[in-house]
Amino acid sequence: MSQPDSIQIERIGDVFIVTLGPGYESIEGMLVKQAETELLHVIEDKSCRVLILNMSGTRFFGSAFIESLIRVWNRLKSHPDSCLALYGLQSYCEEVLTVTHLNQIWGIHPDRETAIAAYQSTKA
Repeated sequence: MSQPDSIQIERIGDVFIVTLGPGYESIEGMLVKQAETELLHVIEDKSCRVLILNMSGTRFFGSAFIESLIRVWNRLKSHPDSCLALYGLQSYCEEVLTVTHLNQIWGIHPDRETAIAAYQSTKA
């Protein structure tokens, strides 16, 4: 079960922003599945077109979390014009996404404002 302050969800139109809190400083072991479950729950809402992850509190994740993000992304792709984006990545985490070339398919942004502006629907 997640800690109440571990994941925060904010909605701006069809953009959902998920902040992984202090409990997700290092995403490994059981936290991988827990994070995936939480993210899949968010995108069950069919109005979720864009899922933006605030990763500023995460210092480490490995291949298991990347696999989870790919599963979330694959499910999200069933929504029209959908995309996955991340911001606030620590240098190690950004390097992992660069080495795996996932930075070329997921939006990687330096901060919240840039991420939201890149995906916020003009219809909202």
